[in-house]
Amino acid sequence: MMKKMLLAAAVMTGLAGTAGHAALAHDAPPPGEGCGGGGGGHHHGPHILSLRGITLTAAQHKKLAALMHGPHPDFHADMEQEHTLRTQLRTVLSTPGTVDQASLTSIEQQLDALRQKREARRLEMEVKIHDILTPEQLAQIKDRQDKIDALHEQLHALMAPPAPQK
Repeated sequence: MMKKMLLAAAVMTGLAGTAGHAALAHDAPPPGEGCGGGGGGHHHGPHILSLRGITLTAAQHKKLAALMHGPHPDFHADMEQEHTLRTQLRTVLSTPGTVDQASLTSIEQQLDALRQKREARRLEMEVKIHDILTPEQLAQIKDRQDKIDALHEQLHALMAPPAPQK
């Protein structure tokens, strides 16, 4: 059982680097200089198309850099609006007496609209990245993700509680 636990930990450690956020191959900007890094990048969730391990041409690198460093919507206003809405939720829920369901519904609809807008922007960026890549690179990404998914399934099976004995 201990060997299984150590194997699972080793697999998880290896997957942590591959299944996370997009990294733009060896010819890409260093972390923090693009979308998803630690610096001033505009990161709002993991990328669907992870470019880790994909070799980019100079032209592709240039297009990706322009995309990552190009103009982006100002997310600060959305974040402030979301914070304000969450504060309103907390106020409604912490007020003594009957909860105002109409207010809760209205606030939740506004939060959903913000999430949908954010997801639409993220997918728009992913489509632009997709359009920069070749069919071969896209196949490499899919193959690697299929392998990662298979490893996750194996890990899940390894970590599952034992079946009850009869």
